[in-house]
Amino acid sequence: MESYFLGSASGPQTPWLMLLSIQQNRTHNYNDTTRCFYSFQEKKLYTIEGAFQDFDNAWCVGSSHGWLVILDKRANPHLLNPISGRRIQLPLFWPVDRSIDENLRKTYIATAILSSAPSGNYNNFVVAIIYGRLLDLPAPLELAFCKYGGTWTSLEGKHRAYSDIIFHNNQLIAFAEHGSVEVWDFKNTSFPIRTINLRRPSLGSLQDRSNILKFRSWEFSTRTYLVESLGDILFVGRVKGNFLDRQGRDVDPLSPGDEDCFPYRTMQFYIFKLNLSAKKWEKVECLPDRALFLGGNQSISLSTIDFPEFEANSIYFTDDKWDEISFKFHGFANDYVVKPFDQFGKWRIDPPPFWIVPNPW
Repeated sequence: MESYFLGSASGPQTPWLMLLSIQQNRTHNYNDTTRCFYSFQEKKLYTIEGAFQDFDNAWCVGSSHGWLVILDKRANPHLLNPISGRRIQLPLFWPVDRSIDENLRKTYIATAILSSAPSGNYNNFVVAIIYGRLLDLPAPLELAFCKYGGTWTSLEGKHRAYSDIIFHNNQLIAFAEHGSVEVWDFKNTSFPIRTINLRRPSLGSLQDRSNILKFRSWEFSTRTYLVESLGDILFVGRVKGNFLDRQGRDVDPLSPGDEDCFPYRTMQFYIFKLNLSAKKWEKVECLPDRALFLGGNQSISLSTIDFPEFEANSIYFTDDKWDEISFKFHGFANDYVVKPFDQFGKWRIDPPPFWIVPNPW
């Protein structure tokens, strides 16, 4: 490992993968404020000592524009730039008199993103979150936002149970699991105004559903993401088969003969593009010269012409249940190949890793 300090920006930056050190994972010493960052472009693992200084046992709930949204051990929210060391205290989200247990701290805020990187006097950005205790589903996951110096304000959406959010042109775009996209406009107003509703992209519109149709509805699930790419908003679905063996066949997890059973495996991805003027989704067959980076971060699109180290027409994703999948599994079809990144061998990544674009400011 090497220590690293990014002194100045030198053009577009590629995403790094932020994770605990091997020693931290082996000893479960989550109070260590050191963090490791893996650069796929350079194929190097950097170490920044004190990256989480004063934030021992911090829990990350989001990453965008080079900043992390973290909760300290008391569940107070902060913005942290692990490269520059800059930090910003956000308004308290919890009632002062409420007791927050560890499980609630790690599950109540599902996603957090920034409209832009904080600069100057910090009054130019918005933080938006999806919140609501995940273990209480189907209780709704809701939206809230705050501006620097203000307080948290809830957004009264129509559908709720949101799975992902993204900022684009001063608009907050939220995808609701129950079937819509809601767009909230932050332009020239102190409170955002919802502008449109759209229906959810349907699996029935996919040309290739052969992999999905092998399973009954309760045998697969979908994790959804929103990502901006070349000015377009993409909807990405990650299809996961539930309770599979090494050959990708569905098994009964309670059967005595099915010891070699994995809770799920990623089967394939499907992508739609948002046509705002027509208020509809359009199927995307491929991503020429682009690579997507999905996870707990605000999703990222990167040019593989500018950065040939990454594969074109590919999706790099982090998995919050990384320890439960098979390393030998390679997808269900030749056109959809899911390959594990085994740079770290059997290193269990816990807490889950985050993509972050290094920002020295």
